[in-house]
Amino acid sequence: MKWLRRIAAVFGLCLLAFIATCTWQILGVQYGCKPEGSAASAAAGFGIDDPKYARAEGDSFLTYPEWYIVYAYSDLAGVTRASSESSFDYFGSIGGFWSSLCGARRSTSLQRPPTQDQMITDYIIGSSFTAEMAVQGIYERTIGALTVGLRGSKRTKEDDFNLALLDDYAKFLEQTPWYRYPFADKLSALWHDVPFQPSLRAIERRFSLSLQYGVKSIYAKGIEALAGLSPADLEISSVVLAPSAEALPGDSRIKPLREVRAADGRQGVLMITPRYREFTGIIREIGARGLSFAEIAGNTRILTTVLVPPGDLPPPRGARQIFETRVQSMPGWRRVGYDTQVSALAALPAALEAHGAKFEHAYDY
Repeated sequence: MKWLRRIAAVFGLCLLAFIATCTWQILGVQYGCKPEGSAASAAAGFGIDDPKYARAEGDSFLTYPEWYIVYAYSDLAGVTRASSESSFDYFGSIGGFWSSLCGARRSTSLQRPPTQDQMITDYIIGSSFTAEMAVQGIYERTIGALTVGLRGSKRTKEDDFNLALLDDYAKFLEQTPWYRYPFADKLSALWHDVPFQPSLRAIERRFSLSLQYGVKSIYAKGIEALAGLSPADLEISSVVLAPSAEALPGDSRIKPLREVRAADGRQGVLMITPRYREFTGIIREIGARGLSFAEIAGNTRILTTVLVPPGDLPPPRGARQIFETRVQSMPGWRRVGYDTQVSALAALPAALEAHGAKFEHAYDY
């Protein structure tokens, strides 16, 4: 009973520390990272009032934290491949989430702010990410690191299985919400498809991975039920400056709706495309055609991120840096967030990549 009370006391202290940390971070973002960006420019004047067309401009900036988690898992996979899960800086990753959320919020404008739903979503996923990274970090830097040291350089079958899962999970998250990942199936595969070769590391990995996949599977079911009440739109509309639909790239993902004209006489085409990773690919196609966007979902500013190698990068046209985080799996590289004018978006990938950088993503409301 004495030991049970001690364990309960430690657990209680950890829970209080977690609540205090998340509360401090949320209050810091809410009251210390107030919008500082220039006033949002008015819509381009195409007068589009189609249902579901216009979206809150601030939500472009505040969807980044959801993607930060995608990148964190991709980073974890890269670090694991190079060494092991125990080499990943879990607490640095937590700090990167909150600092980039702060930078993104500061770049929103009072005139066109993010929705309350988006802010609440960011705080919820930030708290969840903090808890997950903290627990995993404490475990991997202690027990996990011990078994890695005893294992040596040769990975166990369980290590290989988890590395493949991390790679698959990171790719899955690029286009699909995390809670739809088949954690339960992966847990079953761990025990049924991975041959067991007795060693301390193999036993420890089976225990820790079973706990991870099991908890995530249960948590995902609850989140999926809540998300089903308000499913995400998988498409987004935008206007490309073009004389006609024939000028657009011949891509089946691009669905021209009609030609539109702005109050100042500019000619454009209203189109519907997929959101998420596929939209970033379409941006490249628009730029390759020498075309440019006039507005995206009724807005003229958007958040973009770029992977920047060691050294300086010339400031891109029509973009202003708002945050920077390091990329653990690519030593010396950093992820830079830009407040970008929609009119400069299509030309941005080629301009940046000419200097050795990698255009990563345009954030999709």
